[in-house]
Amino acid sequence: MSFEAALYDLDGLIVDSEPVHGIASEKTVNVYGRSMEELSGEVRRSFYGKRVIDVAALVVDSLELGITPRRWAQERHEIFMALVEQGVELMPGVRQSLALFRELGLKTAVVSSGISGYVNRLLELTGLAGEFDSVVTGDDVSVGKPEPECFLLGASRVGAAPANCIVLEDAWAGIQAGRAAGMTVIAVRNRFNRNYDGAHALLGSLAEIDRPLLAGLAENGN
Repeated sequence: MSFEAALYDLDGLIVDSEPVHGIASEKTVNVYGRSMEELSGEVRRSFYGKRVIDVAALVVDSLELGITPRRWAQERHEIFMALVEQGVELMPGVRQSLALFRELGLKTAVVSSGISGYVNRLLELTGLAGEFDSVVTGDDVSVGKPEPECFLLGASRVGAAPANCIVLEDAWAGIQAGRAAGMTVIAVRNRFNRNYDGAHALLGSLAEIDRPLLAGLAENGN
């Protein structure tokens, strides 16, 4: 097998945005006199890698906020975008992994659960706009991760066979989505996630991706 494309998650993998997500969610529930700390650790960990609207449904239901998930998601989005404009940092190894994939002739795509306005703005703020061959967002799919629709769409948009795609993820939901799509999954550790079950390889950062690793994964198949 030879790889044709690398499909990147965004939050927590390309950009160090997870702390900002946490602050935005907390500020949004505070408006209703509640706190995210009222949710169990298990519930909060289940948020990572999912679309905001899916997280909103869990938050609104669990905390009994008495509003629609869409309203909470919109209020949170406004707070989050204001925070993002203050700046976000790239995670280690992003640019060098992109350079390696280009050298190897692989297409690249961002496959994020975030809404399009947010995803595209983050790519602009980090200087990555135009660096990927395609961008898939949560707005482009009917069901989010852990369902495989987003990664299958990403593969289609860059003209790659799913079996010849690498998925780069830091969240369990994304790992499961990549596996369900029949792709090879490389997971990167993130301090907000403890479950990397299903990944074909587990790294400390994107900086650890190299030719021998990719060759080994290609040889073993998925």
